[in-house]
Amino acid sequence: MTAPTPPVVGERADAPRVARGYMYTGAERRRLPPELLVASRARGFLQVVGNVGVFVALLALAGRATAGWELALLYVAIGLGLHRLFFPTHDCIHYSLFPTKRENRVAGVLLSALLGTSFEAIRDQHLEHHRDFGTKDDPGASDYYVHFRSRAEFLRFVLGPLVGSILFAKVGDYVLRPSRAAEPPAAPTRPKTTLAGKLTRYGAILAVQAGVCYLLTDGFQLARLWRYPVFNVLPAVTIFLFLVRLRMFLEHGALDYAVCDYLAQKRPTARTIYGSLPERILLCGSDFNYHHEHHLYPVVPGWQLRRLHRELQAAGLDPEDVRRNYVESLREIWRNLGAARNAS
Repeated sequence: MTAPTPPVVGERADAPRVARGYMYTGAERRRLPPELLVASRARGFLQVVGNVGVFVALLALAGRATAGWELALLYVAIGLGLHRLFFPTHDCIHYSLFPTKRENRVAGVLLSALLGTSFEAIRDQHLEHHRDFGTKDDPGASDYYVHFRSRAEFLRFVLGPLVGSILFAKVGDYVLRPSRAAEPPAAPTRPKTTLAGKLTRYGAILAVQAGVCYLLTDGFQLARLWRYPVFNVLPAVTIFLFLVRLRMFLEHGALDYAVCDYLAQKRPTARTIYGSLPERILLCGSDFNYHHEHHLYPVVPGWQLRRLHRELQAAGLDPEDVRRNYVESLREIWRNLGAARNAS
């Protein structure tokens, strides 16, 4: 199997919708060994039950913690737990966590509700990321479509979510982006959701969030209600979004402007980062760190990406699309920004 060559940003404007992003073509997908498309039900259940179980345990502990150090530690841990929930949700979005579409949707509805949103909303947003990746229309563009002039600017960008800056940026992006669209959607319009469908969708979110509130407040005790926003809402808009931005930038952002620079229309990247064990625990799951392979072939289940990587590596991968670990990637951009400052 030959490694597909990623298009440059400027080549996407006239490309078919499904190929506008850093994605496979139909011919390339047909060259995939069929076994790479096989999902694993057992692995899927382990991903869902394991991540949900850890998250529920953290909520239960947060509902009873009293010491300051316990509260601070659990605040961070719950943000990490929310981030970990994204990875099985992500595979459900692509209908690749479980063998059947129904199983993926049921699990996706539960996981999305724990993240405080509907499966349809998070699925639409993520598929738009694949379709419009490498352009300003990507809903995730604010996390990587940037060019830093200094190290201080980079630090503000990366650490900003910890004080809520990314929340306002995301809200603004989702409100304004539809009005900035240059062309109408080419995909068929989804049938209008019925009242029953809306009630089911939002009812699932309310039911799951009520369960979260119950755990955090020890049965809805009024004196403990403060724990719901402190240990569920705030970690989501700070720790969770900080991890999302950090991971998204290292996966897609320019580490060396001589090679990759979105504002200068240089090649995009979806970067595979091998990562150390602690990095993989904190920043990825479901082999999500094999991100180059995922963007080329989004239908391949996460647990198959490692094998796909080996096959593409044997065929030849661009060094820009692979890094050894996340810390090394941070050091790379830090070093390059320092060199650029010294040169100026």
